[in-house]
Amino acid sequence: MNLDLVNDLFNNLKENKFVQNFIKELSNYLERNVINNTKISELDNTWNNLLADDLEIDDKKIISKYKSEMLLERTNILQNYALKTKEKGEMYYIYDINEENSYNLCICKQSESHKVITKKIEDLPEGTSLGSVLRKKGEDFILEKEDTKIIENQINNMIKEKIKEQNNYLDSKRIEGHIYEADEKYLGRIWLYDLNNKVGGEIEGIEEIEFPKNLYETAKSGDKFIYINGEYQKYE
Repeated sequence: MNLDLVNDLFNNLKENKFVQNFIKELSNYLERNVINNTKISELDNTWNNLLADDLEIDDKKIISKYKSEMLLERTNILQNYALKTKEKGEMYYIYDINEENSYNLCICKQSESHKVITKKIEDLPEGTSLGSVLRKKGEDFILEKEDTKIIENQINNMIKEKIKEQNNYLDSKRIEGHIYEADEKYLGRIWLYDLNNKVGGEIEGIEEIEFPKNLYETAKSGDKFIYINGEYQKYE
């Protein structure tokens, strides 16, 4: 991931409230992506690629706030383990799959963590997959099966803890009797602004991932909903 790409990637969408929040949450660590001058409603595949990678477990949805935290935690896990096992050689990690039948790898070293290496699947060792740990010997990559298992366990444990934190966070934002105004929606998610809760003079937002399907399908920007008896209802 290259942090310098952030402004260029989202330049054409910078006036949108959802994207402003999305950029804020992911400003420390963004997956490499290319977004053209297009509307949010046309970005489903791009958002899906950004939100679905090795940081998924049990098909749990992750909001951008905790996605960014997971990305940072994953980096720390990889760099710490690479430093601990440096005698085994430079460590690489497969974090993404490209449509072009290739993988994206990162170098698990702080000074080079921004670099992205793309390798065709057939050019990597048999058995290599998303989440694999590799070492380089000469010009060849070697699959480290034991290291892969260790890293997988560490990352999965981290994800589970972040999901617990996310659930507690979202529960704290779903407040009985509060009225929420809808903004953008994408991939079953909807951005809501709590009209009863202002922080520093600004209306607080929530990226809601548990929104009634029947309301989601017809919800438009500006629509209002009230949270009553543990669920959202249309507010007239």
